[in-house]
Amino acid sequence: MKTYPSQGGIYRLFPFSYHCLFLRVSRHLLFLALLFGAMCFRGISPDSALAQEPSVLKPPKSVLSSSLPRLTLNDAISIALEQNYGVRIARNATLIAENNTNGIKGLGAAGMLPTVNLTGGWNESRDNVRQQFFNGNTQERAGARTDRFNTAIQLNWTLFDGLQMFAQRDRLAELQKQSDIALRQAVENTIAQVMTSYTNVVEQNVLLAAQRKSMELSRERLTIAEAKSRIGTASDLDAQNARVDYNADSAAYLRQEAVLINSKTALLQVLGNVQQYNDATFTVEDSLTSNREMALGGLLERLSQRNAALRSASVDNTLAQIAVRQAEAFHLPTLNATANYNFTGLDAEAGVIQTAQSNGLNFGVTAQVNIFNGLNIQRQIENARVSALSAELQFQDLENRLKTSLLQTIRIYSNSRTLVQLEQENTRIAKKAAQVALERFRLGSMSSLDLRVVQQNYVRAESRLITALADAKRAEVEIMRLVGDLTKE
Repeated sequence: MKTYPSQGGIYRLFPFSYHCLFLRVSRHLLFLALLFGAMCFRGISPDSALAQEPSVLKPPKSVLSSSLPRLTLNDAISIALEQNYGVRIARNATLIAENNTNGIKGLGAAGMLPTVNLTGGWNESRDNVRQQFFNGNTQERAGARTDRFNTAIQLNWTLFDGLQMFAQRDRLAELQKQSDIALRQAVENTIAQVMTSYTNVVEQNVLLAAQRKSMELSRERLTIAEAKSRIGTASDLDAQNARVDYNADSAAYLRQEAVLINSKTALLQVLGNVQQYNDATFTVEDSLTSNREMALGGLLERLSQRNAALRSASVDNTLAQIAVRQAEAFHLPTLNATANYNFTGLDAEAGVIQTAQSNGLNFGVTAQVNIFNGLNIQRQIENARVSALSAELQFQDLENRLKTSLLQTIRIYSNSRTLVQLEQENTRIAKKAAQVALERFRLGSMSSLDLRVVQQNYVRAESRLITALADAKRAEVEIMRLVGDLTKE
């Protein structure tokens, strides 16, 4: 190393490469000092910058406030089973079916009990009367009053109607069974809708958090770009691009917030009339899990035994067979018993009889056999048999479609779980890359556009992970609905 005299004394002359390195390091240290001062001036610490929220985009209290009521999935299901209109209507239908089947009311609905009627009447007439009798006497009255009255008790009882009453009793019992299945199906569908809607709310809530992270990264990038622009180490164009990206992320955050509120409103619609959660002012769980193992053989067996729609179709098949029995009953004779007790009276001011009363009991049995009615009975029997065959085909078709739907849903579930594992790894890598890229951008070794690409990759990876988790959960709920696991027998 050489020394040279100068006007101000002696100075050292470094080799050229070391001199350039010294200048670059000095410039970066100066930039970091200015950047740190700018961030402190704005109230932002370097370590907590990613945790800050932009003041211009404070989410409403309905989204972030911890004081809002928390609606858990179990609470949502309990509320829906009490308030959902579809469940309440199905429950009323079961009450009607019970009235038509149980106890002595059921016997009456099947036509096994007699009917008893009480009738009575009275009428009065005013007549001008002129009568000539055989003995030569005459009678004339103006406005003669005549009162007539009668009372009767009538009993009618069908003793035999070709076994139709027994077929009707079996039909009412099957209808009650079908109403119970319909209630179970309504409960299952409601639970599935609640779970799916709740999953959508959680998904949109997590996506909102991911969008908030993206906005925070964009704000940090904007802060650094503006600091570089002020000290002259970067152009104003980088700061302007960072501002555009930050505004775009802010707008995306607001749109996602609206999607979240709409998903909450959809959940409330499924729950029914719930006053305490109006205007979507509630919070939900902040995570999704789906860890069930699905064995295909067991699922297909449970579908055949427990699926509500399939069991309802089986009842339809039984009802079609009962309709055949009812049509065939018209070939058999009918036997009806009747009994009447009558009381009549007369009170007249003119005529042959002045007063009269009579009462008495009469009864009997009537039998009827159809000989020929234009082959209508045979036509009805044939139509009923064809309808029964169609009911069996409909059952088989529904079973086939349900099994196909189950297989497709299982594939979706399995694929979604695989995607979850893949996206978890991608998210971990993308998050680490975003942290490294932000540090490199601070040091000036990465461009603003490259940082934006890394940032977007991280946000997309998180969004794909959330979507995969939600898809797996929705598929799991659908599988549980198909195999009847949402309710207990």
